[in-house]
Parts: sequence; structure tokens; C-alpha cells
Amino acid sequence: MTTLSIPALESGVIRVFALSMSDQDAKALRDGAGSDNAASALNAALGARALNLQHVEVFTVADLSEMSLAEYLQEGAGALPSALEQDRSKLAALDGWVMVVYSSAFGGVAQKITPAPELTLIASYPQEGTNWTGGVDLRTPSAAPNQDPPEDPPVKKRPSDAAMSGRIATLALLVAFGVVGLMLWVGS
Repeated sequence: MTTLSIPALESGVIRVFALSMSDQDAKALRDGAGSDNAASALNAALGARALNLQHVEVFTVADLSEMSLAEYLQEGAGALPSALEQDRSKLAALDGWVMVVYSSAFGGVAQKITPAPELTLIASYPQEGTNWTGGVDLRTPSAAPNQDPPEDPPVKKRPSDAAMSGRIATLALLVAFGVVGLMLWVGS
């Protein structure tokens, strides 16, 4: 019997098992997912304790119709395509019942599972995850903790004499145009 170690807080791993059992037994695992009997049957089959049944799937490969099991794992479960590539022929050869168990089925609890002889582990595949780093270098001065504020605020430069002369000349022209306009208006 194979014993698998599930680490605490494991996430992002998909385990695929082939089921070598009668259709009746496999259907009982699949159809009774909401009952206590199915929960204990799935726990017994995997040799696990307290599985979250929402993260365990039992189905026949034929249920996928035109989609292959590898395509389902990639598109439906988010398995990394590079990890699936090496097992594509092995997955294509599977027919009958399979069980897909996600890391979240173990609820973050570390445990050693010993699957029943009717369950054959085909492979474990990592799921695509979010790259939270985004390639951003966070070693910038603004990201440094306990950073002191700048010493002195920057001093605003005084306008040059030429700029001041230009402003005065513009103001004088505007006043002259205003006076001329007022005289024309009064005179008409």
C-alpha cells in the first residue's frame, strides 16, 4: 500500500486516482457526496480523515464526452500544461472511473493517507497560481520602513527680472486697451 504525506496548508495540487471498482461502488462514492455514508466511504477509500467533499470529484472519463482528461485537468482544474505534458498518453489511456482530489479537500490539515488498493494514484499536478510578485522590485526608498521625512521642503525659485518685466508690460498693455475701449464706448 502506498502512503502519501499531505503537508499542512498544502494548496495548488491536484491528485488523480484511477478507480478499480465496480460501477455500483464508484457510483455510490459519486452520488452520495452529500450524505454521511459517502463521506465516510470517501475517507475510507482514501485513508484520510475529514475530507471536504466539495473538493473531491468522482466521474467516468466518458462523462467528459469530447474533452480528454488532460484537457479537463488543464482547462477545468487549472493544472499546469507543462506538468500534464509528460503524462498526456497515460491520461489518454485511462477509461472507467477516476477520482480527482484537490488540496483543499484536506482542509489544510497535515495527514498521511493510505488509499485503498482499488485506488491507483496516477499523478499529482500543480495548479496554476497567481504570481504575486509581478516582477516588481520593492527595494525602493518609498517602500523602506520607518523612513524619515525629507529634511527641508524644496525652496521655490524667485522669478527672474526679465520674467517680472514681461508681466508688468503685459499688465500695462491690458490696462491701456481697457482705457481705450472704455473711451470708445463712452464716445459712441
